[in-house]
Amino acid sequence: AGLRIRRRHRTEMPDPRLPLILALLYPSTSALDALLAEGNPHDAQPAAGCCPAQALPPSTLLLEAAALSRQADTFVRVRTRKHGGASVPVFTFRQPARLSKRELPFDLALVSEIDPSGITEVPAPAAEAADSWFTDYAWSHFVVCTGEGTGAPKHLGWRFSRKASAGAAGPASFVALIVRAEQNEAADKGAVRAAAPLAAAAAAASAGRG
Repeated sequence: AGLRIRRRHRTEMPDPRLPLILALLYPSTSALDALLAEGNPHDAQPAAGCCPAQALPPSTLLLEAAALSRQADTFVRVRTRKHGGASVPVFTFRQPARLSKRELPFDLALVSEIDPSGITEVPAPAAEAADSWFTDYAWSHFVVCTGEGTGAPKHLGWRFSRKASAGAAGPASFVALIVRAEQNEAADKGAVRAAAPLAAAAAAASAGRG
């Protein structure tokens, strides 16, 4: 009888670079632990430290805000970002064309209240205020930092007040501060770009062992 040759299945060892690749593709949230409330990004000069309200203390952030009803035709997305160790929903909306032809986008973090120092709240026209990003609320006031009388006023966000017709549960009012999330996005994209060559090399090496 002929000899029978048994083929041993080779055990594939995982690529030693895999942990590094995964770490670059999925960075820890602690590296992205920042939200900046610099005001309206469409203004000529956003203000990094105009008023204490811009400090964004984590205790004031509405962490369950993602449950609020949103205006379908202006809502873009909601993402979770870390700030002071808390997971914060950051909303992106565009202005409705019926109120502004520019349809400018804004990233928003919601807070229960703000430090009133240096803040002026300017009432919004009632007819326009009802056309709101958060449908159970009217954007009743513009929140403006006057910096205790120094420098040009800076638009920081809006106060939202609950409508009498609101159906879902929620706070009586809150402030939507304009935040800058670009640095978080840049970190995410940079990590993916850095990982791409390693991922390609790992895939090629794996194919060569097959």
